[in-house]
Amino acid sequence: MKLISFTLLLLFTLSGFSQAPTTDAPTPPARNAVDVISIFSGAYNNISGANYNPNWQQSGFATASSTFTPPNSTNSLLAYPNFNYQGIEFNTVIDITAMDSLHLDIWTAGGVAPSLAVISSGPEVPQAISNTVGSWQSITVPVTGITGNLARAIQLKFTGGNGTTSAIYVDNIYFFKTPVAPGKDATINALEVTNVPVAGFTPNSLSYDIVLPGGSTVVPQITLATTTDTAASAVVTQATSIPDNATVVVTSQDNTVSQTYTVSYYIGAPHIDAQTPPVRNAIDVISIFSGAYNNISGANYNPNWQQSGFATASSTYTPPNSPNSVLAYPNFNYQGIEFNSVVDISGMDYLHLDIWTVDGVTPSISVISSGTEIPHPIPNGDGTWQSIDIPVAGITGDLTGAVQFKFVGGNGFSTRIYVDNLYFWKTAPAPGKDSRLGALRVNGNPIPGFTPNTANYNVVLAGGTTTIPPITLATTVDTGATTVISQATSIPGSGTVVVTSQDSTVVQTYTVRYFIGAPHVNAPTPPARNAVDVISIYSNSYNNISGANYNPDWQQSGFTTANPLFAPVSATNSVLAYPNFSYQGIEFNSTLNITTMDSLHLDIWTVDGVAPNISVISSGTEIPHPIPNGDGTWQSINIPVAGITGDLTNAIQLKFTGGNGSSTRIYVDNIYFWKGQPVGIEEFGVSEFSVYPNPTKDFWKLSNSSTIETLEVLDLQGKLLQSIIVNANATTIDATALQNGIYFVRVTVGSGVETLKLIKN
Repeated sequence: MKLISFTLLLLFTLSGFSQAPTTDAPTPPARNAVDVISIFSGAYNNISGANYNPNWQQSGFATASSTFTPPNSTNSLLAYPNFNYQGIEFNTVIDITAMDSLHLDIWTAGGVAPSLAVISSGPEVPQAISNTVGSWQSITVPVTGITGNLARAIQLKFTGGNGTTSAIYVDNIYFFKTPVAPGKDATINALEVTNVPVAGFTPNSLSYDIVLPGGSTVVPQITLATTTDTAASAVVTQATSIPDNATVVVTSQDNTVSQTYTVSYYIGAPHIDAQTPPVRNAIDVISIFSGAYNNISGANYNPNWQQSGFATASSTYTPPNSPNSVLAYPNFNYQGIEFNSVVDISGMDYLHLDIWTVDGVTPSISVISSGTEIPHPIPNGDGTWQSIDIPVAGITGDLTGAVQFKFVGGNGFSTRIYVDNLYFWKTAPAPGKDSRLGALRVNGNPIPGFTPNTANYNVVLAGGTTTIPPITLATTVDTGATTVISQATSIPGSGTVVVTSQDSTVVQTYTVRYFIGAPHVNAPTPPARNAVDVISIYSNSYNNISGANYNPDWQQSGFTTANPLFAPVSATNSVLAYPNFSYQGIEFNSTLNITTMDSLHLDIWTVDGVAPNISVISSGTEIPHPIPNGDGTWQSINIPVAGITGDLTNAIQLKFTGGNGSSTRIYVDNIYFWKGQPVGIEEFGVSEFSVYPNPTKDFWKLSNSSTIETLEVLDLQGKLLQSIIVNANATTIDATALQNGIYFVRVTVGSGVETLKLIKN
C-alpha cells in the first residue's frame, strides 16, 4: 500500500512539473539598439528597474519567479504558476509610438488561453493569446491600437487563468521596429535644453516633460537637437511661456518622412508655503493635516490602495527654505487618507484645503463615509496655492461616519498634487446661541473621543451586560444653556441629551448608543468527528488546514485591527476578531475540494446590527449567503455545500461582507466543512425518511419514525426559503410558490440533522 501511494505521488509530481517548458524559447534576431525596447530578454538590454511580480493580490504572487530555467538551460524566463492574472511594472513611462510591434514568447499550461494588455494612461485593450499546451508560441502584436496612449505605456497585464492549475511561462518580451531605409531617417540622437541633456532621451521617444521649480519665470530654450542622419533637417520652435511646449520638427533626407519631438515645460513642486489658516477655537475645527491646529491622531496619509504614486508620496515634504511640511503626491492618479477613527462632521460648516496642482490636473476630492460617495471637483491652478472651501452639507452620504478622503483625476505619472491645511471648520456661535456640551460622561466616566461638535457616540458594552449605564454628566459650554437627559431603557438602546441655547433659538441633540461588543463566552464546542469527515479552516476542536491567512490585505478597513487570536474574557479559546468590519477575507493557501462535504459550519457573534454575508470563493461563480444578525450571542450556522460556490473542486478563500467599516464587528469560530454525523451520535439515513411525491408539482409529504423538530428549505445557492417548527412525525412542505428545480430540506430530529434533496417540476 505504501509503495502504491509513493508511486502515485511520484507520477503526480512529475506530471505537474511536465507542464513547465523543457526547452528554451526561440532566440530573437539581432537588432540595432535604437530599434528595440526590451522588457525581459537575454538577447537585448532590458529597461532598468522593472518589477516582474508586483503584488496585485494575484493568486500566484508567492510562486512567481523571474529566474526560472528549463532543465539543462542557463537562460532564465518568467514563470507564473497558479496563474489567474499577473502584472509587470516598467518603473518608468515608455513611449512606444515609434515601435511597430510587441513580441513575446509564451508557454501555456493547464489549458489556459490568456489575454495580454499594455497598460497606459488610456483605455486598456486586451489581446487574446491562443492555448498551445506543451510548446512555445512566438506572438507578435502590432503596436497600433495596442493601448489607449502609446506615448505613456507603464505596465503589462496578463489575465485569464483559474488561479490554481493554470500557468504561463514568458520570455523575450520587447517592442521593436523595422530599421529605417537609407535617406528616410527622421530622428534626432541628441537633445539638450539650456545646454543640459534631456533626462531619459532616446531617438524613439517623441515627448518629454521638463518640470521647473516653483516660481520659475524664465522660459527654458532648446539649445541642441542633432539629427541622426546628418543630411536630415531640424526646425526648432521655442516655447514662449510657462506652461508651454517647444518642438523640433525633423524631416528626412529625401523629404518623405517627418516627425515632431515635443518638450513640455510646467511648474512642479511649490516653492512657498500655503497661506496660514486663521486662528480658530479648538472646538470649531477638526484638523486632518495642518501645522496650525491639533490634528486627529493616527491618520494614515498614504495607505496602500494600489495607487501609482504610493512609493513616492510624502507627508513630510517641505518647500525650499520652509520648515512647514505639506502632503506631496507625485505620480498622482488617485490617493487616499485614512482617519483611523470615525469622525462626525455633522457639526461643521466647511471642509477646507490648500492645494497646489501640477501639469494641468483637475482633481476631485471625496469624503468617504458609510454612505454615498460624492466627488467634488477642484479647478486646476498650476504654479500657485489655491484655498478651497466646500460646504459640509451634502459632502458625503453620512456626515456622522466620515472615515477617509479620496483624491482622483491624475494620469499616474506626470500629474502631482500638494496639499496642506486639510480641516473641517465651523463659524463660532454668536453669544446666546451656543447649544453645545463641553463634557459628557456615562457611568461617571468621560466618553472616549468626546468633542462638543460631535453629536453621536457609541458605548460598546461587554458581552453579558444587562445593566444599562446611565448618562451621569452633561455640562454645557454656555452656562446659560439648558439640558434635558433621557436615559436608555434597553440594550441595544440610546440615551439622549437635548441642549437648548440660552436664547432658546438653537437646539441640538447628543445621542449615546449602547450595544454589546465582543463575546464574553466561548462559541459552542463542535461535536467529535472523524478526521475524514471534516475540513477545518479555523477551530480548536479539529486539525486546521496549514498556512491559512486569516487576515490577508484586501484593503479592508479593519485590516490593522483584525486579530486571529482574540480570546473572550476568562476564556482560553481563541476566536477570529474582525473589528471595523466592512469586508474580510480568509485565504486557504491551497485549493480545497469540498464536493464530498455536506455543509459549511461557522459560529459567529455579530456587533451593532450587522447582518453579514459569507461567500466561498473558487474558480467559479461567487454566491453570497446571508447570515442573520444575532448581536450579543453566538449563532451556529450550517450552509449546505451543494450550490455554495461555482466550483466545489477548487475552493480557495472565504469572504465576509456587509459591515459599515467602523462600528460593526464580527467574531468567528469553528469554521469547517463537514459531512456525516458526529462521532458517538446515532446515525440515521435517508431511508428512515419518507418523502413523496418527489418530484412534485405542489406539495411534498415528509415523515419519519422519530419526531421531526424543525425543517429548513433551501435553494441551490443555500438561500433559506422556508423555516418550519414541526414537533411531529410528519409534515407537508408547500412547493406551489417555488420555481421548477432542485431544492434541499434540512431536517432536525432528536438524533441529528439530515439534508435531503427535493425536486419541483
